[in-house]
Amino acid sequence: MRARHDREEPDAAPRPLISTRALVILVAAGGAAGFAALVPDTAVPIGVGVGVLTLLAQIVRD
Repeated sequence: MRARHDREEPDAAPRPLISTRALVILVAAGGAAGFAALVPDTAVPIGVGVGVLTLLAQIVRD
């Protein structure tokens, strides 16, 4: 008989719904969007900065 490996152990802690890195990216993007809405002249530089930071975070992960 084969053992089933698709079940988690009962003592195992539940996995989080979202990773810490994804949460940081979402918070940074939300903050940047709010700031860009308050000061529209900064929208493009902030968007580029958030894009670069997101790309760097992806590169570091890989």
